[in-house]
Amino acid sequence: MRYISASQTAWGKFISRKGLSPPSRRRTTVYPLLLLFLSLSLSLSLFSPAYSQESPITASVNHTHFSTDELVILTVSVTDDSALQPRPILPQLDGLVVVDMDLATDVSLVNGKIQTEVHYTYRLQPRRTGTLTIPPVTVKIDNKIYRAAPISVEITQGAPPAPAAGNAVRPANISPPAVLKGQDFFIEAQVDPPSPYLGQQIIYTFRFYQAIKIYRQPQYDGPLFIGFETMGLPVREYNLDAAGRTYLVSEIRTALFAKSAGRITISPARLMFPGNIYEEPVELYTEPVTVEVKPLPDNAPPGFSGAVGQFTMESSFSPQVAVVNQPSTFLLAVTGVGNIPLLPEPLWPDLTGWRMYDSLSSLTTETGEDGLMTGTRVFERLVVADQPGDFTLQPATFIYFDPLAAEYRTISSQPLTVKVIPVPTPDPNITPAPAPANTPVAALTATTPMPADPIVNPGLVVSPDTVQRVTLPALFLLLGGLCGALPLAVALGAGGLWWWQRRRRPLVIAPKPRPELKGLRQPRHSLHPSLAAAMRGQDDNYKVVGLALQQYLGAALHTPVQGLTRTELARRLRGAGLNEALIERVEACLAQSEIGRYGPPSDDAGWGLMAETEALLRELEEVLGKV
Repeated sequence: MRYISASQTAWGKFISRKGLSPPSRRRTTVYPLLLLFLSLSLSLSLFSPAYSQESPITASVNHTHFSTDELVILTVSVTDDSALQPRPILPQLDGLVVVDMDLATDVSLVNGKIQTEVHYTYRLQPRRTGTLTIPPVTVKIDNKIYRAAPISVEITQGAPPAPAAGNAVRPANISPPAVLKGQDFFIEAQVDPPSPYLGQQIIYTFRFYQAIKIYRQPQYDGPLFIGFETMGLPVREYNLDAAGRTYLVSEIRTALFAKSAGRITISPARLMFPGNIYEEPVELYTEPVTVEVKPLPDNAPPGFSGAVGQFTMESSFSPQVAVVNQPSTFLLAVTGVGNIPLLPEPLWPDLTGWRMYDSLSSLTTETGEDGLMTGTRVFERLVVADQPGDFTLQPATFIYFDPLAAEYRTISSQPLTVKVIPVPTPDPNITPAPAPANTPVAALTATTPMPADPIVNPGLVVSPDTVQRVTLPALFLLLGGLCGALPLAVALGAGGLWWWQRRRRPLVIAPKPRPELKGLRQPRHSLHPSLAAAMRGQDDNYKVVGLALQQYLGAALHTPVQGLTRTELARRLRGAGLNEALIERVEACLAQSEIGRYGPPSDDAGWGLMAETEALLRELEEVLGKV
């Protein structure tokens, strides 16, 4: 069926009235339709430019299905008719974390205009399973916002993280918390035992559960353990099946010894996932842990000096046969479980007929798989016998409190029998023993027969033959040595004179001027050690400033400061004794360091900030000390 519009019908009546021929009628019908199409196209191009132009931003991913141990590669391309580099705005991502970003730019000339195409490649780490949506990425060009289409990806559970080779141990017999179900990351802290006796070892354990791989290593910030003596224990890792998933469990353990009885609260530990320019850092905190430290019972026997644990003791004497008025060593070795470095001395026996002097003590410690400190501390005394005879050294005693049995115990060493002899005197009737057979002289004697009456010839002059065989070769050697040594002595003397003159007038070479160091007070080799160390291998002064301050403050405060919020860093600096003026200068230098690294380049490339940081580090040393 053929459809004819009303305009075509009216135009045909007009042609019939004019009496035009059929060929002219067909040509006249085509022209108005062509004009109508052109006018409509022009109208659409004039009044609807946004619909005729393609979006300047596109976004795509390398796949649509990923596992938790794979990276999602998001590519965002932006095209602009200018020499500028339009920067897309990445939206807030749920379940995905930016771990890296690459940038590539293409600039071309199209129809006499500069066209810039920028490609941003983001590497995203999945943080949970399920369907994750990347919201539209936007870009602003000429005060107009353009959006790319949203993207959905499917994330499934991948292979669980494996423990490091050096930290891997057998899975611990622990009960995972009930709230672990559905968690990709979880931390907890606990102490064992929760109600120790004063002086008993406590093990503080920080556990980090992770079900998926981490590409940016988190930072652990442990408690301050106020009221405890501390000792770090080896880190251990293992895989644990819990809540339907396999977790990598990392344990950071610390041995604690309470200094006083009573209730002590250990502050929360923190685990921080570092942020970047696209996301804020994520912080996880444990619950505070309370320890009820019980005092020791009041029925301590006389001689108790505070040892807590389980111990044994042995004694020894060296040498086995002593000599009058010559020193010997009396040793007592205490071995067991407890605070070995702080063990008190045992009660030494009363040695009648001996003089006793204090000596050194040695220490060996180790930690078992359960984290308990074990070892041996050896106490030494120098003893000198006044008279010869056979002596019995009475046992030494050691008193300690056993926290497992909740009672005091006394142990003793075994008695020792020692023989003391007078100082040996040589017998004139005994000839000295010949030299050992393995010496060269003995070997020569055994192979070369000696005359019956050896001739003693101290003057080396007995006969002309002797003079010829001995004296003349010696004279030749003496003359040769003098002739060879004379030029050597002259050379050494000249060299020594030249060296002495150089010592009197040291050579001074003026260093070449370096305009970039103009703002610093001192040359590079005399900069603050933290600043000089940060400059090695770095050409970005703003990064050098950040590294130098983080390195110095971390060492001075005995805790890492990288990733701390400004509020937390200021709190710790106040606790270390810094005034508000210095704290503000530290915060200002760190802020300028970040602005200089990520913002537009400055006129002096950060050398002014380097000079300010150099002065600041010197002033911080006056309060916090050198590190």
